[in-house]
Amino acid sequence: MEDVPVERMDLTKKSLIFITGASKGIGQTIAIELARRINPESIFVLIARSQEGLNETKAKIAKIKPTTITVLTYRTDLATLDMQKCNDLLDDVIKNTNVSDVEATCFFHNAGQLGTIKETARLIDVEDWRKHFDVNLHSAILLNSAFVLKLQDIIRHLYIVNITSLVARKPIINLSMYAAGKAAKEMFFKTVAVENSRLNVLNYSPGPVLTDMFNSICENDECADLSKSFTEVRNTSVLTPTQTVEKLLNILVSGSYQNGTTIDFYDRT
Repeated sequence: MEDVPVERMDLTKKSLIFITGASKGIGQTIAIELARRINPESIFVLIARSQEGLNETKAKIAKIKPTTITVLTYRTDLATLDMQKCNDLLDDVIKNTNVSDVEATCFFHNAGQLGTIKETARLIDVEDWRKHFDVNLHSAILLNSAFVLKLQDIIRHLYIVNITSLVARKPIINLSMYAAGKAAKEMFFKTVAVENSRLNVLNYSPGPVLTDMFNSICENDECADLSKSFTEVRNTSVLTPTQTVEKLLNILVSGSYQNGTTIDFYDRT
């Protein structure tokens, strides 16, 4: 893939921000930390399965002063998304906000589920695989298509951030379902970057972050070795969501990456 530089993201400009998985963890932290830095006339579109969690994120944004950020929440089951639902969501955002003076828009594809933790040869439930890919891959593909097709002729600067994982590039026992979805999604966004020069695309691998997902691996009984290794990291070097999100935002505002590339928290930028 040809190295193509990106535009730095100017947070002083009014922006339209989409975040999936915005009800907790990294997604919620992206919303909060962006709210501290971004133009206060910006618009946030928060997408998640938990309305309670979305309300919590919205309330935390409202406490950040001074701000007049518009926050829209969409309780959405990513497992049941189709293109019509994605288009309806984007149309509703455009209808209920003033995007005429928005200069930049960014979609943070953060939502995802861990899937079944099990030896790969025993992952034989096809419906389990389908559901996992519907949530972790297919929903991002559809939402991204709606995002690009509806906004590329309205807003000048478009950014796409895919929250990926080390498991997309390094095999880890009993995590093949999660890894397969992450690897496919990462390559999908690399291809998006080479197809459309108007888009600024980053695959960001956040490192080991203390989230509900990380804790669920530590507490899993299916694989003692996997649980032990993650528990050791949790006890010694795990990152907070704020730590990894701060690095992500610094990368975006500095433009210190090539379009479509993958950057890990521990990479020097």
